[in-house]
Amino acid sequence: MTSFALAFNLRTALNFVMRDFPFFFWLRIGLLSFGGPAAQIALLEQECVEKKKWLTPEQFSKALGLCMFLPGPEAQQLVAWIGWKIYGYRGVILTTLLFILPGLIACGIFAWIYALTHEVPVIGGVLEGARAALAGIIIMAGFKMYRRTCVTSVQRIAAGYSLAALFFSVPFAMLALGNGLLGWFMPNPNDESEPESLSENLLSILRKIGKYLLPVFGLYLLLWLIFKHQHAVVQLAETSLIAVLASFGGAYSALGIWRNHADQQSWIPAQRFGDALIVGEATPGPLLLSASFIGFLVGFEGHLFSGFNGVLFGVLGLSIVTLFTFATSTLILLATAPLADAGVGSSKLHRTFGMVGATATAAIFFLGISLLLDLYKSPHTHLYLVALAAGYLFYKQKLSVPALIGIGALIGLFNARL
Repeated sequence: MTSFALAFNLRTALNFVMRDFPFFFWLRIGLLSFGGPAAQIALLEQECVEKKKWLTPEQFSKALGLCMFLPGPEAQQLVAWIGWKIYGYRGVILTTLLFILPGLIACGIFAWIYALTHEVPVIGGVLEGARAALAGIIIMAGFKMYRRTCVTSVQRIAAGYSLAALFFSVPFAMLALGNGLLGWFMPNPNDESEPESLSENLLSILRKIGKYLLPVFGLYLLLWLIFKHQHAVVQLAETSLIAVLASFGGAYSALGIWRNHADQQSWIPAQRFGDALIVGEATPGPLLLSASFIGFLVGFEGHLFSGFNGVLFGVLGLSIVTLFTFATSTLILLATAPLADAGVGSSKLHRTFGMVGATATAAIFFLGISLLLDLYKSPHTHLYLVALAAGYLFYKQKLSVPALIGIGALIGLFNARL
């Protein structure tokens, strides 16, 4: 009976994929999703609202607002929400996988090639120029977010001392938690109390998020019990969880957390961290796949298990990061998906997320400034001008991020050939 039920479920799932679900449409979305969250969101709106008319502009706008409000990569969560809205829970799994897999495969291939060739002088020069452009882009991304999110003096102060603390290796999670609690208990400037029904609704939502995340936390606890806390397997899982749960500033803030943890764990040299971001920008899919690139290098270079390295362990490291990053992000979206219609009006929650957002802004600045400081070791001092020009052109929206990184890479190639 059990075998019959399993066969029936497999047949039902296969029929859903083959007949009811537009498999190749979502595969094409995954293959074309270059250029970061803004370009990906624009592509989704064009395809799902304007062409397919699966969603109304109002539905899309509300869903986007929810995904911008939640921690995690907003474009990936928007894909998951569309899958949930149109196809139910099975659709969430399929749309998320097809959005991530093309970039993940490309990321793994790039990581393998990089691990074998990054010490070649020409390759090193190309990456150095690309890192310079990326430093300017990220600093300007931080400035844009600072202007958008740090609207109160308390938030601006929080961003300032959080940036200083990150350079003194204070854990991001501690800063985000402290600033979040400060926002929660901060007096309401309008002297308005939270309605009791709203507070109950908010607590219900938080309980639901906790319930949905139980499998992820359970898996992390199991790894912790098997390997102990300081093991690289546990640290990769933990960093992935922290980066997603605290990434209210988007992928760059999450990668700022990764930069801090990678430096503390001595996984990769600081100057090579920017190479992970370059790969993330050069491949389709979420920019947080840059973290999967780091996971591959951790495994490939023997940091997962002492004495064991190579491609298989690289794939294991990549898989750990990908699982904990995107499973967590997707489960958060599933727990809160109905809020795209209902909304959340809690001023306490907005103040809390505002303070965490200020901390995330600091993480973006930390990442960009760290990349810029790494240029100090280069004999090509004019790369600072590359960073300045890339930041300016990004701020003025004159060129796309991939184009700016490509120009930086060409300048780096020219430097290497001199």
